[in-house]
Amino acid sequence: MSEQIDSKQFRNALGRFATGVTVVTACDMDAGFVGTTASSFNSVSMDPPLILWSIDKGARSLPAYQNAEHFVVNVLAADQVRMSNHFARQQEDKFVDIDYELNNRGVPVLPGCSAVFHCKNRFQYEGGDHVIIVGEVEEFTASERNSLLFHGGSYAVSEKHPVTAPAGAEPDPDFRSFADDYLEYLLARSFYQMHQKMASVLEKQALDDQEFRIMASLSGLGACDMALLSHYTVLSESELERPVRRLQEKDMLAVDASQISLTDAGYDKLAPLLAATRANEAEALGTFSAQEALTLKSALRRIIAWTSEVPPGTDGQQQSLTIGEIA
Repeated sequence: MSEQIDSKQFRNALGRFATGVTVVTACDMDAGFVGTTASSFNSVSMDPPLILWSIDKGARSLPAYQNAEHFVVNVLAADQVRMSNHFARQQEDKFVDIDYELNNRGVPVLPGCSAVFHCKNRFQYEGGDHVIIVGEVEEFTASERNSLLFHGGSYAVSEKHPVTAPAGAEPDPDFRSFADDYLEYLLARSFYQMHQKMASVLEKQALDDQEFRIMASLSGLGACDMALLSHYTVLSESELERPVRRLQEKDMLAVDASQISLTDAGYDKLAPLLAATRANEAEALGTFSAQEALTLKSALRRIIAWTSEVPPGTDGQQQSLTIGEIA
């Protein structure tokens, strides 16, 4: 590794490029089988049909792949994380208790893959600490299954980008303007419509939106100062002063020096409101699967982190919202 390039940072930078995940199988020199997980698979040529992958020079199975006349690239499907982890580990016999079939060259083929390429070993090249192996594709199969991806050090799944419509597709009849497909509008509109359903609940409890946001934030924080409360409520400290005072007068909040916390009466008041909030959320997510709901929340947290600043009093461990306009 060059002295000018930090190996860890280089690896992290490469990880920003999403790759597919494959298991490359072959016969070893003792009439057994070898298999290894590789994300270094890529196409080389259409005519002739060539692909490549690379293997670490320190791999125990390297001689088997170098001497094999044929190998198979099994492109893993999204539900085959366990298969990827299995073939990534060092084991004496990786094919014990693994389902597979042999192709007409006697090379193992894994079931349920997104695609499979049956290759003749054509060329090998030095590639630093790896050996690059080029294969000529003799046969292949492909399915409609989503492929397993690896990105940023973690597994991921492939999905069509929401801005990409199939060629020749009719325009969405619900799409009327730029705002209908603009993220900020969609976030603001979904917030407003969800919040409207909570407004009547808050009114019956003689609380306004700001008071509820303060109490809901404190339920998970315990005691905190105004700066941190401002971060979680997405209200400025000057905007917080009046509702904090009102809640104090209602015996819902305790203010000790610079620390603000819920009283027992505050917790009692908040409990049914949080239950109503969860019911409101469940209704809004009624058409979502559990995984889709988790994905949505994860995506929103990433937007918040991407557009945030470090809040005071958190030592950089939490981040501050800068999207108060939509809240």
